[in-house]
Amino acid sequence: MLAAAVTTAEARGPEDALALARAGTAAIENQRFGDALHAFTRAAALQPGDASHCFGAGVAAFMLGRNDVARARFECALARKPNHLQAAVWLGDLHYRAGHLREAIAIYETARQHSPGANELRERLALWRQEQELQGRFLEVRTDRFTVLFEAASDEPLARTAVARLEAAYARVGHALGVYPAHPITVVLYSREQFGDITKLAAWSVAAYDGRIRVPLSGALAQPDELDRVLSHEFVHAVVAMLGGRTVPAWVNEGLATVLEPAGPGDAEATLAQSDARPALSKLHRSFVDLSRRDAEVAYGSAARAVRRLLEQHGAAAVVSMLEDLAKGESFASAFEQRIAMRYEDFAARVARD
Repeated sequence: MLAAAVTTAEARGPEDALALARAGTAAIENQRFGDALHAFTRAAALQPGDASHCFGAGVAAFMLGRNDVARARFECALARKPNHLQAAVWLGDLHYRAGHLREAIAIYETARQHSPGANELRERLALWRQEQELQGRFLEVRTDRFTVLFEAASDEPLARTAVARLEAAYARVGHALGVYPAHPITVVLYSREQFGDITKLAAWSVAAYDGRIRVPLSGALAQPDELDRVLSHEFVHAVVAMLGGRTVPAWVNEGLATVLEPAGPGDAEATLAQSDARPALSKLHRSFVDLSRRDAEVAYGSAARAVRRLLEQHGAAAVVSMLEDLAKGESFASAFEQRIAMRYEDFAARVARD
């Protein structure tokens, strides 16, 4: 991820800074993002003119969910090297996830001037401009905690229902975990076609969270219980992102969101019971979005079963503390052992035997 950037560091610069940059790169490759942030921050202090140190610190901060730090570090990289393509890509993505489409587009447009042959910029810009044009027509319903965007005036009753369901999820999930989001959350309601065009997710996806909750207005969501389930599930993803940053294994993230659905994980675990497949937890660290519908159902059921066991045996406070440790830069195995009082490998083996 960072090898090319770090090799651009001035060979004649202080050797300590170069050693720190190499250590930071190794830490990122091993997903020790707290160590990486520390190393690159120190390297930047020793070699303040080197853009690669700022970029490395930005990547580490991004993965830890420290968005303000990440933004400042990417901006630092671009100030020192305006044609730093990857710094522009990451900074634009950070703004996009925050819902700052105008800023994201402006950063990519500037980057294209420096890198006119970068197809990734051209393709992403086209999608973002399409989304910007679409959302320019959207209406909104707003509370202190949530903003719901929707296109047609006829959808306002559903938008207001969504706000009410989200407020209920805020209270219920917050009580269960003992934590509440510090910032308002934006929810965007799309047609099914718009949702597919913007998210590019599999046809089986019923919602998404990427810094905003994105929900297609399909027929199923007209049913109160299904709307409640989907919004609650995605709200939990927002809470997990707040607590643990972007290094939380998918099985923890999806399992917690499923277990904390209003009706609990019964349906997901029932689907698992009908399958002979039992994927190891170590195979469920990456997002489920690229799985087939059937494999995704098994993955969600496996994740829900594992997280339910964690909550029943160790309590919500231990799981929350584990997530907070991830945001501080702890590895998952270390945070798990510290907060759950057993090795992750041993827990995974027990779950596999169920």
